[in-house]
Amino acid sequence: MKAGKTVKLFGGYDCEPAWLPHGEHVFGEVIKFIPGQNSEPAAVIKLASPITVESCTGNILVLELRHEGAKWVEEGVVHIELCDFMPDDIRWQDRKQGLWVEAAASYAVQ
Repeated sequence: MKAGKTVKLFGGYDCEPAWLPHGEHVFGEVIKFIPGQNSEPAAVIKLASPITVESCTGNILVLELRHEGAKWVEEGVVHIELCDFMPDDIRWQDRKQGLWVEAAASYAVQ
């Protein structure tokens, strides 16, 4: 996975996740990588259309690898943070944070 690639995001804990507007999947482009919560960087994804969860509407998602020791490869499981802003290129602990919307989504590089 690298900047410029298209990523399909789908699944999660709920049968009808709130972050999936039509219940199936969304596509976005990898814009950049920023410092994450742990040693691996987080991926910043821009969706073609904004989504709304609770009171947050945005088209920027920050993906964090879910499992310890995981690396960015062609597919995997991630946490998803929805942002209505572009996150700064600083550690997660030190930046403005978006809304946590999913703890176990799947991703696949297209």
